[in-house]
Amino acid sequence: MNWMVLEVVPTFFECFISTEFITKYLGFKAKKAEYYMGFIITFLLGIVSTLVMNHLTLFEGIGGLIYPAIIVCYGIICLNGSIFEKIIIACIDNGLNMLTSVTVLTIINYISSSNISELITDQGVVRIFIIFMAKGSYFFLTRIILRMNKRNKFSLSYIEWIAIFGVFIMSFITGVFVFQMLIINLDNAYNNFLSVSAVVCLVLINVFCYYIFIKISAKNKERMQYSFLEFKLLEQQKNLSEMKLLYDEITKLRHDMKNYLGCIGTLLHNEKYPEAKDYLDSLLENRLSLGKQYILTESDAANAIMNSKMSICEEHGIKMVYQISGRLNSISELDLSILLGNVLDNAIEACVKVEDSPQIDIKIYNEGNYLVIKVANSIKDSVLKYNPNLQSTKKDKLKHGFGTVSIKDIVKNHNGMIRFYEKNNQFITDIWLKPDKKD
Repeated sequence: MNWMVLEVVPTFFECFISTEFITKYLGFKAKKAEYYMGFIITFLLGIVSTLVMNHLTLFEGIGGLIYPAIIVCYGIICLNGSIFEKIIIACIDNGLNMLTSVTVLTIINYISSSNISELITDQGVVRIFIIFMAKGSYFFLTRIILRMNKRNKFSLSYIEWIAIFGVFIMSFITGVFVFQMLIINLDNAYNNFLSVSAVVCLVLINVFCYYIFIKISAKNKERMQYSFLEFKLLEQQKNLSEMKLLYDEITKLRHDMKNYLGCIGTLLHNEKYPEAKDYLDSLLENRLSLGKQYILTESDAANAIMNSKMSICEEHGIKMVYQISGRLNSISELDLSILLGNVLDNAIEACVKVEDSPQIDIKIYNEGNYLVIKVANSIKDSVLKYNPNLQSTKKDKLKHGFGTVSIKDIVKNHNGMIRFYEKNNQFITDIWLKPDKKD
């Protein structure tokens, strides 16, 4: 009875480490009770599946993939990340567990007179030592990976993730074969030596591969940063071009006003009042339409961006409604122009797809110590349902897809908050920014 308890406790510990490792690595989708319940259910299923496999066979081998399958299902339902990443992490976790167990058993088998079968079925101090070393090593390795992941979030392509997956799967299969050879060739010292060497090499290969992938990830991040800086530069150039167009329009209007007023003055001087009225009506209708609205705030950058976007909206038949009362000068002109430019570009892109009365609502106001920018736009279909991470749908990912990243970066720099949600067939971007610190 006491030995059965001793067998259950390591299984309990192992399944808890595994479930907790996966959860910390990927993170919950949200802090909801059902997700925490998913953690508990996965943990309990892991214990049951492991104990059943241990009862049915001496070494579960490929059967040990049952628990990773449970982990993947848990990840899909409760955790962040793509399905592909969840499969990879589950396999890495299982590979770590298997490698630590096989490594410890193989080394103890090599330095002791006992064979593998005896070590597994032994009910003495050696068995307790093996369990302690195996589970302790597994726990230690998961902590290292979590620490490295916290410091350096991986930035890898699908092919690079597949390479990681391949290394761990091949290591797992090789480890199973080595272990089966040890069980079959119980008293062959030379085979035992080769098996120990093979396991040590497997561990070193995985360590080196992990290091290489960290370096690849770092290089990818550098490349992404360069692309992001290039994107910000292009955004600034775009904003400057829009400001220049608005300035040119105002300059042209100012120049033409002299001619318009001169013509009206001549007609009035010659007492041609009906002609003057007709000319003025025509001028107001065709050149100075009273229906055209201009947004005027305390920020020149905001004025230029929003007025240029309003012109684009008019071209596409999109209604723009705005209510601005916030202190825009509390945020730098550069950040404000990039922020508004990207948010409104996304809103216009979505509204163009809407056939029935597309509309963009802009609200900018102060709430406590925050400047709130809320933009709501009409949508044809749900965006968050099919693209919850708001990734770019354009083919060239390296040159596109930085709009949302840029918005989030500015929000982070201002110690702010951002939320994307949908309501009443509208996609809403809700941004809260703390003002710049004045020297």
